[in-house]
Amino acid sequence: MRIWAAKRTVNKIIGDVVISFDIRTKAEVDDWNPIIGELAEALDLARPVLLKKHIRDLDQFSHTAFLPSDFMEPIDFDKLTVEIFPEKDEKKN
Repeated sequence: MRIWAAKRTVNKIIGDVVISFDIRTKAEVDDWNPIIGELAEALDLARPVLLKKHIRDLDQFSHTAFLPSDFMEPIDFDKLTVEIFPEKDEKKN
C-alpha cells in the first residue's frame, strides 16, 4: 500500500512524500499511529494527534487532513493531508 502525505499552505503543496508499506489494503491496518508517524518523520514533522475522525476518514474515504490544532508543536503550514493510493490490479494488462 502506498500513502501520500502533503504539507499545504493556501492550497499549495509545500512538501510531500510517498511511502510504500508492506500492507496490501487499508483493511489490514491494525494501528495507524506507526504509519502516520513514519510519514511525519519523512516530512521532518512532529507526529500529529491521531483522532477517531482521522481513522474513520482513512477507512471510509482513503484520505484525511490534520490541522494545526492536531499538532502539539507549532507548524508553518495550514494542513497535512494524507491519502491512500489505490492498489493497481496486477492481473490486468
